[in-house]
Amino acid sequence: MIEQRYIIINSKKYDITYFKHPGGNIINYMINGQDATESFNEFHYRSKRAHKILQSLPYEKIYDYKPDDDILLKNFKQFREQLIKEGLFEPSNYHIIGRIVQMVFIYGLATYTINYNCMCAAILYGIFGGQCGWLQHEAGHNSLTGIIKLDKLIQEFIMGFGLYGSASKWNRMHNRHHATPQKVGHDMDLNTTPFVAFYKGALEDNKTKKNKYVYLWLKYQMYTFLPITSGILIPFMWRFNLHLNHSIIEKRWNELFFVFFGTFLQIFNFMYFGNINYKYGLLYHFISSWVSYLYIFGHFSLSHTTTDIVERDEDPSWVRYAIEHSVDISTKNPIVSWIMGYLNFQVIHHLFPSMPQYNGGKVSVKLIEFCKENNINYKIVGYRKAWYDMLSNLNSVGH
Repeated sequence: MIEQRYIIINSKKYDITYFKHPGGNIINYMINGQDATESFNEFHYRSKRAHKILQSLPYEKIYDYKPDDDILLKNFKQFREQLIKEGLFEPSNYHIIGRIVQMVFIYGLATYTINYNCMCAAILYGIFGGQCGWLQHEAGHNSLTGIIKLDKLIQEFIMGFGLYGSASKWNRMHNRHHATPQKVGHDMDLNTTPFVAFYKGALEDNKTKKNKYVYLWLKYQMYTFLPITSGILIPFMWRFNLHLNHSIIEKRWNELFFVFFGTFLQIFNFMYFGNINYKYGLLYHFISSWVSYLYIFGHFSLSHTTTDIVERDEDPSWVRYAIEHSVDISTKNPIVSWIMGYLNFQVIHHLFPSMPQYNGGKVSVKLIEFCKENNINYKIVGYRKAWYDMLSNLNSVGH
């Protein structure tokens, strides 16, 4: 007999026993009786289809329902509605055009530089790939243009052409992170052993086979995390295993074409403009890929890995998940915002994943007041401090 499953949204208990969620098993993280209203609103802010599907599900009204953090969630709802009224959820065409032009410029500059120095060109291609990571991330949340189909198409192209990966696979993995950041057994970003351990007890929680080599590797993870784990091991596993297999199994031919096109064109550029053979073309291509993934994973790790983990039996509210298990970084520094693709506003992004990320600076000022009024700790750190904290945590856990 199939066990019944329910999800609570807007004081209604929806029966999802036979419902197959398009985004995978992410919905299963909200069936333990916690309120999923804000989670649903944020993930499906622009999706009319999602709201129609929700209304088609059988449900029963829950009277006198009060979720955990009832007052905080009510205040957050008002806060969110005010931000919507102020137009902070509306994309900017000027911003979109500016970011695309900027990326075309970087790619063109990298190609031009091949004539003079292939290594410098590889680094520039790597920076281009890193910026592709930020832009595909925003498109994946449908907060770039606000048009879901267009955003998904943009994401497919940028993810394949610039990072040689599958947009749909990335979405499934990343949405799990958004649903339960820093939760043991749920957040994909914590399930990283034996490559890297971000918190004490990671080996036991992930049931990694323990031997002297694993212990030795993790002991020095502060030194290996960026150049080896982020730059080589993770991208190799993603590019040639997880993402490639997913695209083939799911028959995502568009994704495979963009991956092939981006890979071939960059190697061709090195060979043609650098007057080198294909072996050196491949070498510089992989150097640029190394720079891209080191850039991306290094910066991604700054915003969460130093915060407290959430145990398997804990279910914080949406607001506490976002604010207490993320940090914002140098919120008033435009250079840091560019370097991190506006994901230095990670707390705000987790609260409002459907909001254009460049609005993080405006929201941060308002969020400071909101958190003071609701007695919740909103953590903002400097860019250098974020790097220090992340590496220190790796060192501490490693020892």
